[in-house]
Amino acid sequence: MEQYYYTDGKERFGPFTLDQLRGRNIGLETLVWKEGMPDWVAAKNVSDLESLFQAADNFQPPIPSPYTQPYPPEAPPKNWLIESILITIFCCLPLGIVGIINATKVETLWNTGQRDAALKASQEAGKWVKIGFIAGIVVIGLYLLLVFFGIMAGIGSGMSQ
Repeated sequence: MEQYYYTDGKERFGPFTLDQLRGRNIGLETLVWKEGMPDWVAAKNVSDLESLFQAADNFQPPIPSPYTQPYPPEAPPKNWLIESILITIFCCLPLGIVGIINATKVETLWNTGQRDAALKASQEAGKWVKIGFIAGIVVIGLYLLLVFFGIMAGIGSGMSQ
């Protein structure tokens, strides 16, 4: 039975049989020598030692991945509160109030884990803001139209006298 020696660059270890070398965890680049060899060579270049590294060839060390949070924190949906307040002040009081009521629910529902209800409240607030804005534009347009016709009627009645 052949006896192998290996070195770590400072000390020489051995003699070992092939089975004993398996337990020593030598690497492909570890220098080994056996009787009959002219010089120390890397273990990967000794055909008798190939069986030591076949399992190592199949081994894939785990690739370290950068740390990531398990679940990125999600931002709550838009609450439409500022828009609802502006609609209430400048356009349409009743529709703006409905928007404010829904807008104030969004963050509370989100923080208590009721994600679906928070999304629905956000959608409702957005809907009422948009309806209030459109209603405000229509009312202002009608007002300006009535003012225009009133002025025209006044001008027309003043000329007939």
